Amino acid sequence: MASIRISKPTKCVLWQIETLSIEQLRHAFQVMATYIDDSHLIRTLLRCLECGQLYFHEFYEEIDWIEGKDAQYSTWIPIDDAESGEELSKMSPLALLVFPSIRYDYPMGADEPRGPYRSCPREPSGAT
Repeated sequence: MASIRISKPTKCVLWQIETLSIEQLRHAFQVMATYIDDSHLIRTLLRCLECGQLYFHEFYEEIDWIEGKDAQYSTWIPIDDAESGEELSKMSPLALLVFPSIRYDYPMGADEPRGPYRSCPREPSGAT
């Protein structure tokens, strides 16, 4: 497996805005590549329209066969290059949680979604 390169996107407006909205995220990107496009799993390579920062994006949905209240999770991981996005696209949704990201979660049973919020579970290698 190739190395995944992630640095803190200190110049990206999405990491500078104190309180991000989901609308800001929805309109912030250009799709550069699509890795997976399924009804319950979508993975893409995105570029910030303002600064050019690359992001690996995942939309993941868990099906609730009983009540129909599917849990939905979106993750935007800042990456240094397209090859890192390719490597992330091969990982499980749970494995992605160790990377710094912007997240938007709508867990099963929640009255409303949580986020967007920044998650920095570990300092990225090569962080500046």
